[in-house]
Amino acid sequence: MKEVGILTHSFLDAYNGRIEKIYAGGLERYLYELCGILTELNHKPVIHQLSYCGDFVKDLGMIKICGYQCGQDEHLKVFNRMTEEAAGPLIYSSFIWEPVEYKDGSLGICHGINWDYYASSAEHKAEVGKNIQHALGRLQKIVSVDSHFLTFCRSVCQYPDPDQIILLPNAVDTERFAPGARWRGLQTDDASIRIVYPRRISIERGIIPMMLVADRLLRNYPQVRIEFAGEVIDHSLITKAFRQWLDHNPYRDRIRHRSYTFDEMVEAYQQADIAVIPTIFSEGTSYSCLEAMSCGLPVVAGNVGGLNDLIISGYNGLTVTPTEEELYQAVASLIDRPELRHYLGANAREAARAFDIGIWREKWKHILRSYLELGD
Repeated sequence: MKEVGILTHSFLDAYNGRIEKIYAGGLERYLYELCGILTELNHKPVIHQLSYCGDFVKDLGMIKICGYQCGQDEHLKVFNRMTEEAAGPLIYSSFIWEPVEYKDGSLGICHGINWDYYASSAEHKAEVGKNIQHALGRLQKIVSVDSHFLTFCRSVCQYPDPDQIILLPNAVDTERFAPGARWRGLQTDDASIRIVYPRRISIERGIIPMMLVADRLLRNYPQVRIEFAGEVIDHSLITKAFRQWLDHNPYRDRIRHRSYTFDEMVEAYQQADIAVIPTIFSEGTSYSCLEAMSCGLPVVAGNVGGLNDLIISGYNGLTVTPTEEELYQAVASLIDRPELRHYLGANAREAARAFDIGIWREKWKHILRSYLELGD
């Protein structure tokens, strides 16, 4: 089997030194699915990733993973080292906004732009534009998970082939991520309203406004229960702040935090009535949003990045500016109006079918066959 190298910043949990497991984030899930397609096409996927717990080599089924020790402010240097050491055709799945020393003719993936924080400097955003132009000059194709990167490139960059950027949104297994008993009204003995935040505990994913909203919801609605269903980076400042908030919260008995594996994640949605995706910047077509929609949940989301590709506000969810006040009012409206919850959730379930993973897999097979020069 011929090797295909995938270069990324994260796959196994090298943040916390738990390299026996995949870090349970959207990027990691995407790469796991992509490796499955490569294996099906009789290629050997080799993931090259940054590591914060030393160099390592691991095997996970048919996937080989090589970790490269990365110190503070060394990510670009180490990423370029990965380019030098990786064999076979390469797929770049991170740092497309950085001046990476790409192997000419490789394939790139943009998982959502991460330079869209409104308060970032104009100089930084201009520098990103130059780096994206550099990527377009070196990469054969770039797969974009949302329309925002495509529009950014059309607006800021110049490239001769309009098909150099391929729009392919993220996907969801609509058979596995299906409505549960709560959605079907089979748990009538439970009068609680269960809200799930299915995100990493991180700044860009909106954990700060979510904690503020949670305090108000728990104070004003005694029937509300809130679950934070996401990974942490143990020694980060935001994780320490979250755990302190959690430990000392006066409503601690109505808050839960759990990190789910990929296989377990469906449980979090099927036990919930509302999902909140309060991203403040750096978002593609969110797996969490798609999975919640597929399970028939009404979603309250920040009007950020690829979330606007998934939700038509007022039809299959609610999108708002991701501030404490707007998020709170949107969630409160769903608590107060069960008929709106059911209307949005039913439409969300139907909309999710357009993003079924079977469609995504077939499109990726076509992309990879072309890139790897395989016949259909």
